[in-house]
Amino acid sequence: MKFSEIFKFFGRYVKNPSRIGAVCPSSKFLARKMAERASVCLGASGVVAELGAGTGAVTRRLVEAGCADSPHGLYSIEFDAVLAEVLRESFPSVKVVNGSAENLCAILGDDLPRLAAVISSLPLLSLPKPVVRKILDETESALPAGGVFVQFTYNLARSPSALGFRKMRHIGRSIVLLNVPPARVDVFEKL
Repeated sequence: MKFSEIFKFFGRYVKNPSRIGAVCPSSKFLARKMAERASVCLGASGVVAELGAGTGAVTRRLVEAGCADSPHGLYSIEFDAVLAEVLRESFPSVKVVNGSAENLCAILGDDLPRLAAVISSLPLLSLPKPVVRKILDETESALPAGGVFVQFTYNLARSPSALGFRKMRHIGRSIVLLNVPPARVDVFEKL
């Protein structure tokens, strides 16, 4: 990870801490764990949607895992316009969208039926509850049965059920100690 990426990320955090949710980008260890979960569920023509892509720490690993290759597609959705531009410059093979995860179905458009996984780096525990509810509802609407949602959190103790999914079941978790701060990756499957 480049120092300029860390500096830019931290600058965006200072401007809007509740939307960014972390003081530095995810470590390569956390990013690798999240991408690993996405790549196992791709299938022949799966699309992956990444929510809260930041400067691209997880995006980089998703690209390396083949998620952006045709016939697959990788959508990286980033709310912050400055960070979305960083992503566009760094990852020309990725469909970068400056927008809100609250509009996931509309953003995916014609690719919605091919969605295989949603990978989220969103700070769901610090966003307003109505925003989180809308994001979770959009995610559940977008994913087909068997589709996977991967989310990380810095809260290692809180139960994954606290997210409040209605149509998902928790199927796995991993702790990543080599991250600042350490993180837990939770995996959910659409019923």
